[in-house]
Amino acid sequence: MRKKILSLFLLIALAAPIAISLAEEKGGGGAAEMARKLQDPLANIKAVMTDNTIGFNTGDDDGTSYGFQIQPVSAIDLPDKGFTFLPRAVIPITGLEPRTKTRITGEDGDPTPSGSSRVWGLGDSVLQFFLAPHTKSNWKFGVGPQFSLATHTDSDLRGPDWGAGAAGVVVGNITENIAFAGIVGNLWSFDGDFNSAMIQPMFFYNFESIPGAYLAYNAVISADWKADSDDTWTVPLGLTIGRTFDMGNSNGLDLMIGPYYNAVRPDGAADWMLRFGASWIFP
Repeated sequence: MRKKILSLFLLIALAAPIAISLAEEKGGGGAAEMARKLQDPLANIKAVMTDNTIGFNTGDDDGTSYGFQIQPVSAIDLPDKGFTFLPRAVIPITGLEPRTKTRITGEDGDPTPSGSSRVWGLGDSVLQFFLAPHTKSNWKFGVGPQFSLATHTDSDLRGPDWGAGAAGVVVGNITENIAFAGIVGNLWSFDGDFNSAMIQPMFFYNFESIPGAYLAYNAVISADWKADSDDTWTVPLGLTIGRTFDMGNSNGLDLMIGPYYNAVRPDGAADWMLRFGASWIFP
């Protein structure tokens, strides 16, 4: 296990200098602008984002769990209609430690069986569709439906299954260097077994001296309304540091990494997490 984690860090360490050197060769003049677009969930942008999490001390055996999300977005600007249409997707791939409690694991909601091997597979995917009215203000908003697709490959990785809900987004510039965004939503399963809220506050401080570099809080606070009161909330606290690179021809690459601590968490959830990701911006 440690060899796998070490290999992952080695890969990141090797990839980062290559990306930086390529960005410097391309000039990097638009890095700050690209960073701002990635920090804005309502931006007119085409990108594929990844969000990876290693969870430590999960389950009864204090093991390690893994989460990998692919998040494609392709905004469609409709100036004649006065708004932007933003379809987004969240496709999760998970490695679940034995005895790790998830929102729904198994038909009766029990944790994964003790002594079983780690479960790898695809979780339930979520599609979101936001409508964001055009505005000249520093603040903007978007609302829309979201749908859960039963794409899980194992019952232990089941989430909402088939379900639906609503979500809203607000984005604003607090100062020239500080940006804020927030996503709030709730999902219900059609069979009534799943009811969960998601709150994702995002604060970004952009460094003027290093175009594209930023320090951020960007984490998902969740509430499982079907769980016992002691296991309802998951509240991670931490920071990520990242940088967006202008790769030329309107292409961009963003790399980020940071530790998070689950200050409030359900029984069996990770206490510490390492988050890292890479995102690619398309013309």
